[in-house]
Amino acid sequence: MFSLNLSQLQTFWQLLVSNFHTFKPRIVDQMINGLLWAGINIMVFGYIMTTRGISADYGPFIVVTIASVQGFFIPVHNVILLVSDMNDQGSNLHYELTLPTPQWSVFVKYALANAYQGFITTLLMIPFGKLMLGAKFNLHYFSFFKFYFLIVLTCLFSGFFALFLASRIKDLFKISNMWQRIIFPLWFLAGFQFSWKNLYDIAPTLAYLNLCNPLTYALEGGRAAALNPALSLPYWRCVIMLIGFTILFGYLGVMNLKKRLDCL
Repeated sequence: MFSLNLSQLQTFWQLLVSNFHTFKPRIVDQMINGLLWAGINIMVFGYIMTTRGISADYGPFIVVTIASVQGFFIPVHNVILLVSDMNDQGSNLHYELTLPTPQWSVFVKYALANAYQGFITTLLMIPFGKLMLGAKFNLHYFSFFKFYFLIVLTCLFSGFFALFLASRIKDLFKISNMWQRIIFPLWFLAGFQFSWKNLYDIAPTLAYLNLCNPLTYALEGGRAAALNPALSLPYWRCVIMLIGFTILFGYLGVMNLKKRLDCL
């Protein structure tokens, strides 16, 4: 069902390359946008709020948190483009579905393109945070391999999750509902400003419910790889859960899109 021969694989690769050439002129702008968002948060939580009683360790916490979740926002923003293409019979999507490659691979291409776009915009987050915080950001616990492996998984999850969201949204008027009812709660309640253990100490029931939130594992896994791992959920548990959520939403997204677009 999900297999490609050599010719189909070449077509699939060319679709990814074509998408990259479309995205390339926007790379600098996307990275600037991400660094601006990170810089504002670092300034507020790493410097201003520490004068109001917040721990001096909060700056590094915010840097790692932002870096861990930045790759999520590019894919979910691109949901707009995919929904628009689905509703336009003359769009690039409908053309790609006629190419000599399985139609499911076209949808997977969108997910992978979203994933690498998110990953690229994340690359400079940690160096930028270290530059802004200096000695305040201690890299003693930082594992380059673990952190960026976790980022890759988060971006892959985000790409396929965006595919699933697009499959459920009928028109562009529903996009605001997606952001306010799904994206913002998932992101903010996952622990953007607090760890899972902080939440558990205050509200254990809510903390256990939050284990159903995929972004909890993205944020906790990133912090386990970059900060004191004793203060976060176990790193490899986060890895396994992200892989599981990626497979789940990837399968549902592809199946929903095939049904919606009357694919074979």
